[in-house]
Amino acid sequence: MIGGNESCTAGPIPVSYLTCLTYILGEWTGVEHIEDYLSYAVYLLWVLFPLAVVFLLPGVLIVLFYTSILLLHIYKRKNELKEAYSNNFWDGAKQMLATLWDGHGRIWHGYELHGAENIPEGPGLIVFYHGATPADCVYFMARLLIQRKRYCQVVADHFVFRLPG
Repeated sequence: MIGGNESCTAGPIPVSYLTCLTYILGEWTGVEHIEDYLSYAVYLLWVLFPLAVVFLLPGVLIVLFYTSILLLHIYKRKNELKEAYSNNFWDGAKQMLATLWDGHGRIWHGYELHGAENIPEGPGLIVFYHGATPADCVYFMARLLIQRKRYCQVVADHFVFRLPG
């Protein structure tokens, strides 16, 4: 038995699978020099891949926001009867969404929260040492809710509201 694909060989010369695929694709499309077009397609893929990666994070965030909304809607419909008997109706939903966003932060960004044990039991002020993005705030609040069962309120300076965007 020879090492190549025997269906593409006209004789005893072994042909690789890629050469065979190129030959079959050329026969099927009717293009004579399909290798040139394939190398151009690979070049375009190489050039446009960073652009696709740049738009991947916002796309994933939008999908997660809509997933969160859908999960909250399902949770509300599922637990509608419990609302009359409990004043902590949304605690389960908050915990579920915190777990979802914490998982996203760990998988996508490797986000971890260190030093949560140093936050006092009473009121406290947390100052970020760099410009926190909205995703950082969401990941921080989710992890704080999971670890300490505490909620965090965000305070911003008046200057922040003058920034565009």
